[in-house]
Amino acid sequence: MNLQIQLSGEFGDFLADGEKAAAFRYARIDPFIHSHEQIVLDFQGIRNMNSSFANALIANLVSQSPEVLPKLHFANSNSRVRVTIEAALALGTERLNEKIKQDDFVLAGVRR
Repeated sequence: MNLQIQLSGEFGDFLADGEKAAAFRYARIDPFIHSHEQIVLDFQGIRNMNSSFANALIANLVSQSPEVLPKLHFANSNSRVRVTIEAALALGTERLNEKIKQDDFVLAGVRR
């Protein structure tokens, strides 16, 4: 089963408020990550998105677990939005990799 989210219906055509993005993610995405095969964020009608929104929604989502990124799909994004999505994905992946490294150190007894 897929979770399809039309972002313009939730936020309008400019995605700019990181706090609203975080609250939306907590309420509408996080509870369904494990119960859906795909999470599709549909950017139809979105003119632009700032990094605050993208990082709160996408980077923080990706950084939760290695199983999130393969489930995450982006539809109907224009070139400006796509650049911001790519930056948020890079940040989320970097955070996830750091988290994995820290967990490995803890498991190995390196960090006390």
